[in-house]
Amino acid sequence: MTKRVESESNGISTTVRSPSHRSRSNGGSDFISSLPDEVLQHILSYIPTEYAVRTSALSKRWKHVWRETPSLSFHCHTWDHHPVSISKTLASFFTAPKLTSFHIHVTFNPNNSSLTSSSHVNSWIELALSREADKISLVIIGSDNVLPDLFFTNSSVKQLRLALGHRGSYDYRNMIPKPTVVWTSLRNLSLECFSLPDESLANILSGCPMLESLVLINCPKLGHLDLSNSPKLTRLEIVFGPYFGTLKIVAPHIQYLKLIGSLEPCTLVDVSSLTDAYFSLNYVGETTRGDGFHQDMVLKMLQKLQNVENLTIGPIVLQLLSVAELCGLPFPQLQAKSLTVTTMVVRSVIPSLARLLQNSPGLQKITLNTISYRGIPDAEFNRHLRKQGLNPDGCWRLEYGDFPTTKQTYSHCVVATRAKSKHVVSFIKLVLQHSKAVDTVVLRLGGYLNATEYEKLLRMVPTFTGNKNVRTRGQGKRLLNVLKITPRTVCV
Repeated sequence: MTKRVESESNGISTTVRSPSHRSRSNGGSDFISSLPDEVLQHILSYIPTEYAVRTSALSKRWKHVWRETPSLSFHCHTWDHHPVSISKTLASFFTAPKLTSFHIHVTFNPNNSSLTSSSHVNSWIELALSREADKISLVIIGSDNVLPDLFFTNSSVKQLRLALGHRGSYDYRNMIPKPTVVWTSLRNLSLECFSLPDESLANILSGCPMLESLVLINCPKLGHLDLSNSPKLTRLEIVFGPYFGTLKIVAPHIQYLKLIGSLEPCTLVDVSSLTDAYFSLNYVGETTRGDGFHQDMVLKMLQKLQNVENLTIGPIVLQLLSVAELCGLPFPQLQAKSLTVTTMVVRSVIPSLARLLQNSPGLQKITLNTISYRGIPDAEFNRHLRKQGLNPDGCWRLEYGDFPTTKQTYSHCVVATRAKSKHVVSFIKLVLQHSKAVDTVVLRLGGYLNATEYEKLLRMVPTFTGNKNVRTRGQGKRLLNVLKITPRTVCV
């Protein structure tokens, strides 16, 4: 049985199916409706608030349940007047005295002047602050709204995400707090698409004495990041957009560092407490600008990461380190116990991977994630080698001729449609040969090979135990004893 009813969400109509007799308890009401309000509100906190509001149309029992849901989440845009509806609904019906989570993701229409974005944003912020929300997430697209001063004085929020633009756009908003920032309980802070001068971030950090984690995504104008006065801040993640310029990082207390971004010089001045590091770069076109591939910069960053226990490296970093290896530049000795590499099985990553393994005598585990990603094209890679006075054909022929070029692996798209099991086998052998005391090697194929090539790989892997080049240091025996294969993963 169904009926058409109106919910409290500004007259939103919906179709509701009445509970069948089979779902009813002995008392005549369905089991879910018989649960306490606190339990129902906890359940509703996991769904978008728009749907939670619609439950008010189910029956009299449900009419007021959503009003004290401890979590609010809206995703809307001004083309359908949702911000107006959100503001009216919250002002008229929402009565919860305390919020655990408040999330708004709204896109304003710049061509619709009848909807004033600042008034809506300010009312939502005031609601979140008045209900002492523990977690606040504001994603506001297409608005020139300046965050109100009261927003920067909040002793309740523990987790805060602010985004004033799309990750893929260059629409950055200024964030220059005028008042002194007072976020005394804040543990986790994420800022996205802000034009953030050094002094503004310093002002923010000075008001966050309990901060433990900082995430900066696409925040230009940042040139010097000094975290010396944030002793509790142990996690730092930075995602750079293209052409952001140089950045110096002074972070003596952080234990986890994640750097993802464009190929721009970055200096790690002090990261002496690091134990875990993730280092990846993006290819956004010609990388041979200025002083070239910045392989010197990448080597210096690797030097600063030499004492970490768990190191993760991306494919472009591997390619740049291969240039350094082919040019004869010295690599640091690494103290890593676990090395994770995300890469393509192409020859431009092999020189650096072999050197990293040789320079990691304490390595106990290697994880290799194969991906369908072209990386730096062969032509550009070889052009840079020639600029260094090297003969690309000579560089590749002697030691790396068994591995394919990017062009031989990838078709016109970025999918590795030409990837061969024999190249993956050569890849595994190289890893084993250059590993000294490794207990575990994990190869995650992730769909890198098609079904036919994957079956070939399964048949070829056991034959490694009879290969004298692989049996050095007992690795052949260890391989035979612990080899495990799953559809997505080869474990050695």
